[in-house]
Amino acid sequence: MYSGLDNSAGFRVSDFDPITLAGGTRTEVLPGAIQPHAALLALAPADLTIIHAAGATASLLGAAADLLPGTAASSVFSSDQIARLQTLAAAERAIERPQHVFTLSAPDATPIDVIVHHASGLLVVELDPRREPAPENSLALVQSMIRRVRPAPNLQAFFDAMAAELRNVTGFDRVMVYRFAPEGSADVIAEARDPDASPFLGLRDPQPDIPHRPGPASRIRVQPDVHAPAAPLVPAHSPRSGTALDLSFSAIRSCSPEHRLYLAQLGVAASLSLSLVVEGEVWGLIVCHHGTPRFLPYRMREACALFAEMASLQLEARLAADQLAARLRSTRIHEELVTRMSQESDLAEGLIRFYPNLLDFIPAAGVGLWIDGQFTGIGATPGPAQVAAMMGWLHGVAHDGVYHTDCLALTYPPAKAFAGCASGLLALSLSNMPHNYVLWFRPEVVRVVTWAGMPNKPVGVGADGSRTPKGCASSWQESVRLHGEPWLDAEIDAAHRLRESLLDVVLRRIDGIARERRSAQLLQEQLMRQVELGLSRSKDVAKTLQEEKRRRVLVEADLSKVLRRTVEDQEAERLRIARELHDTLGQSLTLLQLGFDKLGQAAGDNPELQQRIAEMKSLTADVGRQANRLAWEIRPTALDDLGIQTAIQNLLDSWSEKSSIEFDLHMTLGSRRLPSPVETTLYRVLQEALTNVVRHASAHHVSVILQLGDDQVTMIVEDDGCGFVTAGHKQPSGRLGLLGIRERLTLVGGSLEIE
Repeated sequence: MYSGLDNSAGFRVSDFDPITLAGGTRTEVLPGAIQPHAALLALAPADLTIIHAAGATASLLGAAADLLPGTAASSVFSSDQIARLQTLAAAERAIERPQHVFTLSAPDATPIDVIVHHASGLLVVELDPRREPAPENSLALVQSMIRRVRPAPNLQAFFDAMAAELRNVTGFDRVMVYRFAPEGSADVIAEARDPDASPFLGLRDPQPDIPHRPGPASRIRVQPDVHAPAAPLVPAHSPRSGTALDLSFSAIRSCSPEHRLYLAQLGVAASLSLSLVVEGEVWGLIVCHHGTPRFLPYRMREACALFAEMASLQLEARLAADQLAARLRSTRIHEELVTRMSQESDLAEGLIRFYPNLLDFIPAAGVGLWIDGQFTGIGATPGPAQVAAMMGWLHGVAHDGVYHTDCLALTYPPAKAFAGCASGLLALSLSNMPHNYVLWFRPEVVRVVTWAGMPNKPVGVGADGSRTPKGCASSWQESVRLHGEPWLDAEIDAAHRLRESLLDVVLRRIDGIARERRSAQLLQEQLMRQVELGLSRSKDVAKTLQEEKRRRVLVEADLSKVLRRTVEDQEAERLRIARELHDTLGQSLTLLQLGFDKLGQAAGDNPELQQRIAEMKSLTADVGRQANRLAWEIRPTALDDLGIQTAIQNLLDSWSEKSSIEFDLHMTLGSRRLPSPVETTLYRVLQEALTNVVRHASAHHVSVILQLGDDQVTMIVEDDGCGFVTAGHKQPSGRLGLLGIRERLTLVGGSLEIE
C-alpha cells in the first residue's frame, strides 16, 4: 500500500499535541483544531458571547480568529441570524448531531453552510464554504443509491455495490469497505478504484482510515486536504470553565497529525470515512481516498452518512438472516437428536449409535465421544491415547459445561502433535462423574495475512523529537499457525442448548426409572396378596405371564427391524459423507501440493526455507494418504453449486493459475440454463476430472467441451497426459474418483465413457 512518493514533507507530529505514548501504545485525544478552509465559533448559550474561534474567520466573517473570543456574536451575524441562533441555544434538548441552519455568502460570493450543535455546554457554530456543487435533493440521492445496492444477491456483492455506488456518486479515486478484526485491525473486503490505481483489496491494515476503531457515534470523518495545516482553537481552553471544547461531533474537525501523515505516505490528499454500525457496534468502515484535495459540500457528506446508516441497516438484516438460518438448521438437528436420545434406554449407547448426526449439528472435521473412559470417533480426530491424555487435562479446566478454543495447542501444548486434525476443540460435558464428553475437532488452518505495514510497529520518535506513525511503507505477510476456524457464537450456543436438553433427558429418565421401580414394588405386593388368596389364581397368573412373553417377542421383533433400518440409513449416510469428503479434500490437497512445489521453486537456495517447505509437503502428503484412506472407507465429496457457465470458467481459471497446464474451453449453451441438478452434476464431474488430470496425468494441455443437443447435454474432457488402462466398459478397480463420477451421473440419468 506504499505510494512510492515522499508525501510526508511538511508534517511533524510533534508540532501538535493530540498523541500520547505509553509503552509503545498510542492514546489519541480529541485534537483541538479544525480544517483551515472552514471556521468555527463556540457561543455561550445565555448571551451568545464568542468563547472559542478558529479557522478562516478573516476571509469568511471579516475578523481574525484571535480577535473574536469575548465579543458578541451579533458582531458577525445579522439580527435574523442571531434570533435563529438564540432559539437553538435555548432549545430544551441539546443538538448532538450537526444541523444545517442557514446559508451565508462570503465576501467573494461563495455560499457558506452554517451548521450548529451543542458541545461542552456551548453552542458550536461551524461555517463550511462550498467549493463543489451540492446535491439538489439529498434524500432522493440516498434513495437511489440504496435502490441500486439492495438487490445484491450476497454479502460480497453487497459490499462491492456499496463501494461502486459511493465512488460513482462522490467521484473519489478509491472507495474501500473495511471490516474490523477483533484486535482492531481492518481487512479491505471490497474496493472500487480508478483503473490506474494499485489494488488494496485483501490487505489487512493495522491503522485504517480512522486511526482507532471509532465509536458508533463517529459516523463520518472527512479530511479534504491532508497537507493543509490544522487551525487550532483560540483559546485552547475555555476561560469560563477551564476545559477544552469537545469536537467529537464537529463536521469540520481536523484529523490527528499522525493520521494525516499516514494518509500522506499513502499518496492520499483527501479522505472520507463512514462507519458501518451493526447492533450498536462499529462493524467496519467505508473509506474514500483521493489523490488531490476534495471539498465535498456538507449536504453531500450528510447524504453519504445517511447512505452508510441505511447500508448498515441492510447489513445488519442480512447478517441476522444468516444467523437465523444457521440457528433454524441447528434447531432441527437438535430436535431430531433429542427425540432419538429420549427413546434410547442408555444415553451413552444412543450417542454412540447416532454420533454421525453430531457433525451435522456443529460443522467440524471430526467428532468423538468420551464415554466411561473409552473414545469413539469419526472423521479427523486425534488417536484414543492422545484423547485420553487430553481428557486428564480437560477435567481440570474450569468451564460452564462447554469448553471451546480455536487454538488448543496454546493452552494445551501437547496438542501441537495433532494440530493437523485438532487445532480447534469444542467439548460438551455430559456428566461430572464419570467425566463423559462429546468432542468436536477442527483442523489447523494456516493463514497468511497480508498487512499494509508492520502491525506491531509502535509510533516512533525521531532524532529531532518528532513522532512518526505506524508504518505503511510496504505490505508485510504474517503466517498464523496452530489455529483452526473459530467457533461461532451460534455454534457455542447450540452446544449449550444440546447439553441442557441431554441433561433434561437424563433427569426425566431417572424420574421414569423411579416411577417404574415404585410400580414394580406395588405389583409385587399385589402378587403376594394374590398368592396368599389361594393357588386357584395361579392359572390366571400363568396365562398373564404367557401373554407378556408373547408381547415381549413382538417388541423384540420390532426392535430388530428398527435396528436393520438404522444400519441401512447409517450406511447410506456414510456414502454421502464419503463422496463429499473425496471431492473437496482431494482437490484441495492437490492444489496444496502444487502450491508447495511452486513455493519451493521460488524459495531459491535457502536451506532452512527449503527444509520447512519439504516438511510441509510431507505433512500434506500424509494428510493426502489419510484422506485417500478415509475416502475409501466413507467416500466423501462436497461441492457448492454454481451456475454452469460461470462456474466452469472460474474453475478453469483457478486451475490455470495454480498449475502449468493450458486449458481450452468450448461451450455451446448460449443463454440457455440446464436444470439445477444437471448443472451441479456436470460441475462436480468436471472438478473431479481436472483433479485427476493434475494429480495423475502429467498433462500439459486440457480441453473441455460442453455442448447442448435437443434432448441431452454432453461434456468432453481431453488431456495429453499419460492416461491409464481401462478394463473394458467397467469401472477401473481402485479408482474411487471415477466411481463417484459414475454414481453422480446415474442420479441425473447420465453415463460416463472413458477412452
